[in-house]
Amino acid sequence: MLKISFSETSSEERWTLHGRLTAPWVGVLRARWKKNHRSGNERACIVDLNEIKFIDKSGQRLLRTMAKGRAQFIASGIYSKRILENLTAKSKNSLFDRLAGSFFAAVIAACTVRFGAQCMAAGIYVNRGLDQLRIKAKGSLLTRLAGFFFAAIVTVFTVFIGAATARAQNSAVTGSVPSGPASDQVLELTLRDAIKMALRYNLGAIESGQNAQIARGQRLLALSNLLPQVSAGASETVQQVNLATFGLNGLKTGIPTVVGPFGYSSVDASISQTLFSFESIRRFRAARTAEQAAQLSYQDTLDVVTLTVGNGYLEIIEASSRIEAQEAQVRNARALYDRAVDQVQAGTAPRIDATRTEVQLHTEEYNLSVARNNFEVAKLALGRAIGLPLGQQFELTDTLPYSDIDPLGVDDALQIAYKSRSDLRAALDSQKAAAQTLSAAKGERYPTVAANGDYGDIGQTFGHSHGDFTFQAGIKIPLFTGGRIKGDITQAEAELRQRRAEAENIRGQIDQDIRTAFLNLNAAKEQVAVAKQNVELANESLGRSKDRFTSGVTDSVEVVQAEQALASANDQYITGLYNHNFAKLSLARALGLARTNYGQYLGEK
Repeated sequence: MLKISFSETSSEERWTLHGRLTAPWVGVLRARWKKNHRSGNERACIVDLNEIKFIDKSGQRLLRTMAKGRAQFIASGIYSKRILENLTAKSKNSLFDRLAGSFFAAVIAACTVRFGAQCMAAGIYVNRGLDQLRIKAKGSLLTRLAGFFFAAIVTVFTVFIGAATARAQNSAVTGSVPSGPASDQVLELTLRDAIKMALRYNLGAIESGQNAQIARGQRLLALSNLLPQVSAGASETVQQVNLATFGLNGLKTGIPTVVGPFGYSSVDASISQTLFSFESIRRFRAARTAEQAAQLSYQDTLDVVTLTVGNGYLEIIEASSRIEAQEAQVRNARALYDRAVDQVQAGTAPRIDATRTEVQLHTEEYNLSVARNNFEVAKLALGRAIGLPLGQQFELTDTLPYSDIDPLGVDDALQIAYKSRSDLRAALDSQKAAAQTLSAAKGERYPTVAANGDYGDIGQTFGHSHGDFTFQAGIKIPLFTGGRIKGDITQAEAELRQRRAEAENIRGQIDQDIRTAFLNLNAAKEQVAVAKQNVELANESLGRSKDRFTSGVTDSVEVVQAEQALASANDQYITGLYNHNFAKLSLARALGLARTNYGQYLGEK
């Protein structure tokens, strides 16, 4: 259900949306938008999304249309902010503008490569496009022109591929790997079981875990440059040589033109060791720190997965509560309709009363159908996130009723978050790894000391063989590298500044998350208290209206209005319960304790 509150002044109009922006409520909002915000209206339009709990694809399209109509959105919740960021990113330019801009950027890149400018690209796809541009800069004029535009098109498409990859990574937390075939039995799913399954089968958790393994592999590769490299082998060789191929057939030396066949056997072993390389030492330390950062990023992803699954679980509970409340509304509306029909047949009420109550009954039945559909969709989303077998039927066993907590103060919470948040610790480790990489780049100017040797035993047979060996040791000093070392240092310095800025940004984000979680938690407490009182008053008002209608003192309009007030009060109460539980879960996430202590914050017994 969607509730729309509209207010306006001479300078602005404000829209406040409550509930779920899904079909068919999208059509209602679109009609209201077209009616109240006509073209040529110069007033500022502000749309408040803080009370929105879910937005489907049609709702996102409508919000994007409103954004093009110069609507300004307000969103402070995690879900609404994420939706707003996606809308903002997608509504900046049309498809034609983006294609034209990307092609123009590719042309500029081609020109800079053609005239000797140095181009740097972070992604492998863009690097491939630039390589194509460099290759196509050679040859005839026609070849260069054809290659130029072909490579430009390749670069444009690779940019779009990279953007699509980034979007896929952002949506990985909502995907999963199905855990196996579905069973015929209905699975009873607790919140703890759902989170355990998600931590194992969620796509974001799997990809993040594999990224940590990739970082471990990179550390092992960096370590291999510091350790001895030992190899051994044995061979048996049979050979025949035609000396005529070397121009020796015309010489009268008594040597036959064809030598052989002859054979020999050999066994050998070799070893090489870098005795000192400051660059390799620093790069190994950077790889080791990067592995620690990857492990912390994996822990942070698990916290995000926990928040996502917990929210999905709460959404199902909320949807189930809405079904129960809506079924009660249908029962009330049906009883009212039957009573109105009896009064009309008895001649004590006009036909209009029966018509009003019948319309109200159909409206409540329609709302019940929407609530049931939202419930099933929410179950599908949760099953998709935790990796349930395809088609597996399940039921929730936890209800998570209202339970208050006694949180810490803001300052204490910030201190805990700064120590516990894995994303901040990962960012600090990434900053440290970038500093070590910079040190390694500077260490490329230092001498490198290495040694290698091999020993073998060779002869016609192993019984008639003799040993041979070589040993080398040397020092290598870079004198002139054509600016390569300077380029590595410049790139490493830029990366260090990026990692430092990212760490400070995460520190600020933690401060915002903590304060937002406390604000949402306090607001949810007030919402639950007020909504509970409204439900009690609405029930009392509905009972009195029914008594008045039964006594013939009033008509059905008053009863229908009382039922609508009760439905609105129930909706506010359910929303308040959801907001309160989600605020507690968000606080656990903000503290970095979502995966370990979510049960404590949700009142789990």
